Parts: sequence; C-alpha cells; structure tokens
Amino acid sequence: MGDELFQYALRLLSAQAYAEAAFRRKLARRGSPQEVEATVRRVKELGYLDDRQYAEGYVRLNQGRWGAGKLRQMLRAKGVSPAVVDAVLADLEPQADPVAEALGLLERYPSRYQGEKARAIRFLVNRGFPLSVAFEAWERYTGKGG
Repeated sequence: MGDELFQYALRLLSAQAYAEAAFRRKLARRGSPQEVEATVRRVKELGYLDDRQYAEGYVRLNQGRWGAGKLRQMLRAKGVSPAVVDAVLADLEPQADPVAEALGLLERYPSRYQGEKARAIRFLVNRGFPLSVAFEAWERYTGKGG
C-alpha cells in the first residue's frame, strides 16, 4: 500500500501545490498514519513538498487582490506555520506599498463600492488591509490626499 500511496501523492502534487498540513489530511484518507508519514517524508526529500515554496507561490498569486493581513489569515487556515508565513510576508512587505495596492484595488473594482466611502473602506478591510491604509487609499482615490 505504501507505494500506491506514494504514487497517489505524486499525482496530487503534479496537479497542484499543497501546504503540508492539507497534504497530510488528503493522504490520511488513503493510508495509515505510518504510511502517510513515510510518504510525506519521501516527497519532502525529493523537494516536491515545501511549505515555504507553497506560501511564496500563494502570496505571489494573491498579493494583488488581498492585503498582508488576509494573506496571513488564509495561509494559516491552510496549515502553514506562523514562522513560515511571517518570513514570506516579511520578504514581501519591504517591496510593497500597501496604500498603493489598496488604491489599485479601488481603481480596478469601482463597481464593488459604487463611489460610497463606507463600502470602499469595508471592501479594502475585507481584503486584509488595515483601516488606516483603507482610509488613506480612499483619500488618495478621491483626490483629497497627498
């Protein structure tokens, strides 16, 4: 059964990337805890399963849509360790201007808030931006800020 589980693991990983915790849950449906542990160890040794790489890819894919807070929340929900999440987001944050990202979202999705300040602020906060960033982005968007 161990080799069948390994083949199943390779099929899963060839289709999409997984966080280790989610991958373990998926394998647990098909094998014993010992087989799952051996399979996870084997795919990690081969370099096919790495939470840091998963988190970096996830952040790259979603950073234009979500702020750092939402990215942190979603990665934690997927089972990525807080240390890995913090490290990946720390690498991202010096490069990114959160107000510019929020402003970009306001410009890209005007139908989401229809020109209403409260809806726009809520839209940005729900995307993971701090309230202060949301207010500053709104001020810039409406031309009242510097």
